[in-house]
Amino acid sequence: MEQPVPRYMEIYADPDGTTHLRDVEVPFTVAPAERGVAELWLGEPVAVDRLHVLTVKAAEQSPDWHCAPRRQFVVFLDGWARIGTSDGGSRVLPAGSVVLVTDTEGDGHTTEHEPGDRQVLVIPLDPGPD
Repeated sequence: MEQPVPRYMEIYADPDGTTHLRDVEVPFTVAPAERGVAELWLGEPVAVDRLHVLTVKAAEQSPDWHCAPRRQFVVFLDGWARIGTSDGGSRVLPAGSVVLVTDTEGDGHTTEHEPGDRQVLVIPLDPGPD
């Protein structure tokens, strides 16, 4: 049986501004199991700036095209989310999905949430030195 490797989905824009989806496998190391702790597959660290815990009020929504306000990870904690890109790509993501959003310019993407109050983590990447 093939072992699942750590991964996330990325939304990105090409030089022409068209947005796309791709799966990214995370390089990792294995920390052997210790007493009381299962084996851990540790992905390479990513420098982040902060963590926002938010509720998306998705009872009534009108998904529209938008760009990311900054490069950030988004983690959908409950419900599904449907992501659309300008190249015609679309995916329905289950709860627990991790997405790196880097399309800060270009055509943007759409995000539709399962109706109701949805819990989401937003984790902006460290902008680094100016």
